[in-house]
Amino acid sequence: MLLCLFRFALADDSTYADTVQNLQIENTDSITPPDSAYIARASDSSWWRRKIDNRAFNVGEYLEFGVSYGIIPAGTAAFQIPEIIEYNGQKCYKVISTARTNAFVSTFYKVDDTVFSYIDYDGVFSLYFRKRLREGGYKADKQTIYDQRRHLAITGNDTIPTYPFVQDVFSSFYYVRTQDVMPGKDILIDNHTGKKNYPLKVIVRGKETIKVPAGEFDCVIVEPVMRAEGIFKAKGKIKIWLTDDRYKMPVKMQTEVFFLGSVTAKLRKFSYGEFPDDTLIINNE
Repeated sequence: MLLCLFRFALADDSTYADTVQNLQIENTDSITPPDSAYIARASDSSWWRRKIDNRAFNVGEYLEFGVSYGIIPAGTAAFQIPEIIEYNGQKCYKVISTARTNAFVSTFYKVDDTVFSYIDYDGVFSLYFRKRLREGGYKADKQTIYDQRRHLAITGNDTIPTYPFVQDVFSSFYYVRTQDVMPGKDILIDNHTGKKNYPLKVIVRGKETIKVPAGEFDCVIVEPVMRAEGIFKAKGKIKIWLTDDRYKMPVKMQTEVFFLGSVTAKLRKFSYGEFPDDTLIINNE
């Protein structure tokens, strides 16, 4: 998720609307908070606990990307799962994302962002999201607590009703990796970011074999779109190439930025997560 794609995943609410313009808009249901009747129906525990079969990622996974603006190298971005923790009595993946500009780009616009997401181990939904953004002269430090039992997202002094198993923008990406990703089968996600609910549809566009610094991979191409009407004006598309295997590892991400052209992230180093029952785990150093 790239220094512009990363803005989709890392953005503060003051920049989210600008960032989400890079999503294609699909004219379907409007973005609205869940109504009280929906929340009432979802009040029992069966609506906040679930079990997702996850053979895609685990502790020890590390993904490092080189990011470029057009043909100009701009910096690095990384995703990692360093440990499993307990948060509010729930077993979670601790997932960390970082984005850094290189020395050249930093001379005129330095980026040094870190984002944390605590993702429920069994259900693969968000429980906690925190971001520390340093972008040029802009700074932001914010957190959102996802009360999945009561279906609330709490950011600062704001408490907003949301959906069961709601995702932050970062956990959404990991949830997609646990699903059957195949052309013709859309994936629907209820996302909450920047104090608002943003339902997403992930469209699988097709398959392609691509080569990146980390190697050559058979991939499926996915594209997230907003399930909303007339909220934002689309200026481009975000495309993500996931490996066409059980890991669904991102190897390339690309979007268009109106003043920079294409912004691309390509995988250059990776380690798979640790699956104790596997006989072979391959590392790429």
